[in-house]
Amino acid sequence: MYVARYLLDIEEFMDAENGEALLARAFLRVDEERGEKARRMRPGRARAASLGAGLLLQIGVREAVAAVSGDNIGIKRYSVKQLLESLDGKPPVSLAYVYGKEGKPYFRDLPFYFNLSHSGGYVLCVISSEEIGADIQQHCGKNVEKLARRFFSEREAAALEQAGEEREKREGLFYRLWARKEAYGKLTGKGIAAALSADLLPGEDVYPENLSEKAAASKNGSGPGRTLVPRGMASARGGAQMTTVRLDGKRLLWEEHDGIEGYSIALCRYG
Repeated sequence: MYVARYLLDIEEFMDAENGEALLARAFLRVDEERGEKARRMRPGRARAASLGAGLLLQIGVREAVAAVSGDNIGIKRYSVKQLLESLDGKPPVSLAYVYGKEGKPYFRDLPFYFNLSHSGGYVLCVISSEEIGADIQQHCGKNVEKLARRFFSEREAAALEQAGEEREKREGLFYRLWARKEAYGKLTGKGIAAALSADLLPGEDVYPENLSEKAAASKNGSGPGRTLVPRGMASARGGAQMTTVRLDGKRLLWEEHDGIEGYSIALCRYG
């Protein structure tokens, strides 16, 4: 199975001095539909995130077609300038989209699936050979206990209550579960409404045999290709660890990343 993960820090787009010039360069590097969508948006963070997603799709599709990398677990991290430099001199890949019954987008002419998410200062893009859902959530200090009582399953709400008095720990668990719900809703195409009451607490641990020791042993570096190690993936056996949940008779395979302070990232696919 092919899975590639990309993360873009969009804060350079928001820079008062250089942001507009970077946005102008980005418009020249994304596909036509993505560019038109961004032009219809008001200037600001949402437009920057839309263009950032378009840039990540460009590099992700190029690598998927060339099979540059496979399921190596790490997330490739980029700044805006690094990503634009990677795409400089290359005409945009022409991308066409179709939409499922619930509005989930798909590539019309490519044998790959994709998922996009943005929160705070980051955009997440995942390209896969199979259906996948992905989400990034900024920990933004909401009343997590109240939200959990309203939207979470009984077991999830109980787990949050048992997390202790330390707010940071409780908030981290809440957003970890919320990212799971968003990712699951995007996997199915039905959105988070269908996932709110579902119990998505982690289940059994699994060790996918196709994950390389090199990927599992990767450490954080700098610049493009910096690896973020998923939550709990390091293990004594030198492999990689993921979690599963069974829901509605289907086995869901989860992957979580917590290498960015104040954010939770979850990927979900059928296992």
